Amino acid sequence: MKFGACYYPEHWPEERWELDVKLMKEAGLNVLRIGEFAWSKLERYEGSYNFSWMDRIIHLLAAQGIDVILGTPTAAPPKWLMDKHPDIFMRDNKGIPRGFGNRRHYCYNNPNYMAASDRIVTAVAQHYGEHPNVIAWQTDNEFGCNDTVYCYCEYCRAAFQTWLRHTYTTIDQLNESWGTVFWSQTYNEWEQIVLPAYTVFHLHNPGLELDYRRFASDSVIAYQKRQIDLLKQLAPSQPVTHNMWSEMNEIDSFELSKDLDFASWDIYPNLCFTDQPDPRESAIQLDMARGVKRAPFWVLEHQSGAPGGNIMFPTPRPGELRRWTYHSVAHGADAIVYFRWRTCLFGAEQFWHGILPHDGIPGRRYDEIKHVGEELKRVMPLIEGSSAGAEVAIIRSYDNEWVMNIQPQVMGHRYIRHLKGYYRYFYDHHIPVDILSDEADFSRYRLVVLPHYMLSKPGAKQRIYDYAAQGGTVLLDFRSGSRLWDNRMSDQTLPGIYRELLGISISDYGILREGQTRSVRTHDNNNSYNATTWYDVIEPETAEPIAWFGEDYFAGSPAATCNWYGQGAAYYMGMEPQPALMNALMDRICDAAGVAPIQCIQVPDSIELTRRVSDTGNAYIFAINHGTDHQSITLAEPLYELTTEQTIGAGTIELPGNGVFLFCKDHPLLG
Repeated sequence: MKFGACYYPEHWPEERWELDVKLMKEAGLNVLRIGEFAWSKLERYEGSYNFSWMDRIIHLLAAQGIDVILGTPTAAPPKWLMDKHPDIFMRDNKGIPRGFGNRRHYCYNNPNYMAASDRIVTAVAQHYGEHPNVIAWQTDNEFGCNDTVYCYCEYCRAAFQTWLRHTYTTIDQLNESWGTVFWSQTYNEWEQIVLPAYTVFHLHNPGLELDYRRFASDSVIAYQKRQIDLLKQLAPSQPVTHNMWSEMNEIDSFELSKDLDFASWDIYPNLCFTDQPDPRESAIQLDMARGVKRAPFWVLEHQSGAPGGNIMFPTPRPGELRRWTYHSVAHGADAIVYFRWRTCLFGAEQFWHGILPHDGIPGRRYDEIKHVGEELKRVMPLIEGSSAGAEVAIIRSYDNEWVMNIQPQVMGHRYIRHLKGYYRYFYDHHIPVDILSDEADFSRYRLVVLPHYMLSKPGAKQRIYDYAAQGGTVLLDFRSGSRLWDNRMSDQTLPGIYRELLGISISDYGILREGQTRSVRTHDNNNSYNATTWYDVIEPETAEPIAWFGEDYFAGSPAATCNWYGQGAAYYMGMEPQPALMNALMDRICDAAGVAPIQCIQVPDSIELTRRVSDTGNAYIFAINHGTDHQSITLAEPLYELTTEQTIGAGTIELPGNGVFLFCKDHPLLG
């Protein structure tokens, strides 16, 4: 297993390096990530490269058996470059340059920046390509961080026009697709097309808005591809990755990952505005990381101390670093690289705490990480490369997320929050989930959930129908089938292209504003639940209602339905269920689909239960206590616990606060 930290030797006196490396070795670290912000140190003056300092630190690390993940330093272009080519700065939607002073201050479509980026990547790759201690490359750093995807400069406008030429055959086809006859917006030439920048109201033509978001995502992907092509040419045996991150919703992570050898993610559970971080928030990010390439991933920035820039977030308490580390491993991380080795004394991240505090003296965080490394060295060889063994897939569609961001339809509503409502159910019920693209093959899953599937990627409709016909269970919800791929509204009766699959028609609909609810009763009992956000007026055709609205002028009309289609089933929710209603409906759906939770251990609500399953079918089950109090858990059968290396008999045992147990059915060396 790769177990390490992010290190910035350029931030520290060189006479300190040897001590740092010694402490790293004693802590069990075997890899460091370096270099991703070091452009001005590597090229202080244009064309004058200095690799000697990096050579020395890599040599020191190699002597202690510590390898390097090397970042291309393009996330922080130096001042001399920006002064020479000020057009590199991104421009906001008012055309104002987003100037120097932070990072990621570049436009992905600027030719001057692309040329400079090619030069520095080439120089670094020529020097370190095939270096025996450089085991992988990281492209740039956290694409999209700090709202750095959407640029409104003239280079982006020209590139967008070229992108549209390739997307649409003629300008008339574009006009027809976008419906530019509305408000007399018809274009006669490609060069007339604008970016969705500042205007009298914040909503441009929805077709233009969606295509711009697709173009902006493609621009990042194309920029990264330039780097990958250079790295593959100059360092062909070294894999390439990128450290994606939790809020990267302006770039299609599935598309960005296609050119990578493996996915990586940055995870900071305590980067939140509550004193008790919700583990579901980090769990969904980790499952997303596993889903982008449907494989285990690396964490290239893992929380090791309190995050913070101008303000600080909660400090991990004793035991939390171990807990969060196992939480990441449980969801598919095969490498853990903590951010950062030592808390910096200067710059914008003085309060982004690392393994060592400002004084550089090892303390409790160092000791805890050392202990975790010793444990993982024993257990990781058993579980590396394993999957979640999920029977449920949630489809995350960036196109639909962008559409919902453009027109939420309900004030304050968000696609990702809606998707998390489903994820919350599966997490709380200990049902492993894969989060996939709508291009993925989901034929092996028992249940596929498609939140807000308004527009469908070409080819997806037929695969969804085939999946249900062959015995799968599919769940769609309100607004499904309401739009075409170009973001026009469908003229078919809702739910549009999914009407036959779902066996319903929708004759009307309406919104529920924040704080408004409608009562809903379910098929199995007369309990009254609540729904929010939306209501559809559903007319069953071949479907059976499984929940009904209980009030207002549509009282008694279906709120949710089930339609048997081929050998499978298609469910529909015409509202957003609050948690109790979500539980009632999803319990029914999962039971009918044969979706089972992890069953060999019974745990209270505060315990996370998840698993990794090897290719040979061995299941490794993680029980993680995200609270501070001891909790009782019950084993249905004797299990072997890997962290303590002992067999625990069936019955009730105590899991301490912040505690982690890792179970398998048999002793791994005997079973």
